[in-house]
Amino acid sequence: MTDAPSLLDIADQLAIRDLLADFGDAVNRMVATDAGALFTPDGEWVVSGWGEHRGRDEIVTFLAGLLDRWDVFLHLVHSGRVHLDGDRATGRWYISEFGRLKDGTEVKFAGVYRDDYVRGDGGWRFARRRYDSMFRRRGVDLEVTPFPSL
Repeated sequence: MTDAPSLLDIADQLAIRDLLADFGDAVNRMVATDAGALFTPDGEWVVSGWGEHRGRDEIVTFLAGLLDRWDVFLHLVHSGRVHLDGDRATGRWYISEFGRLKDGTEVKFAGVYRDDYVRGDGGWRFARRRYDSMFRRRGVDLEVTPFPSL
C-alpha cells in the first residue's frame, strides 16, 4: 500500500498541471513568447521530426514559425501523470491538436509529451519537453506511429 500524498505534493501536482494548461493556452492564443516563458532559460523542446530547440529564444523562434502557418490551431491536453522528486518532476501527457493551415488544409495530430520539470523562483517550469507523434493527418494523408520507446 502506498502512502497518501501530502498537501504539498498535491499543490505541486496542481501547479504542474497549471503549467500544462498555460502552455496550451499560449499555443491556442498563438503567442509564442508566452509559451517560451514557461521553459527554464536553458530549457529544451524536442519535437520528433522537427529537431531540438534549446533556450527560450530558440524555442520562441521555432514555435512562432510553426504558428505562423496556421489560421486556427487548438492544442488539447488529455490524460497524464506527474511523478514528483523534490524540486524536480517528470510527466507524461497525451495531447491532440487540430486546426487549419493558411492554405486551407485541415490538420489533426495526436501524440505524447514526456516532460522534465524544475521548480525555481518563478514556480514550476519545463526543463525539457519531448513530443512524439502517434497520429498525423494532413488533408487526406494519414501517418500512424506506435507508442514511441526511448
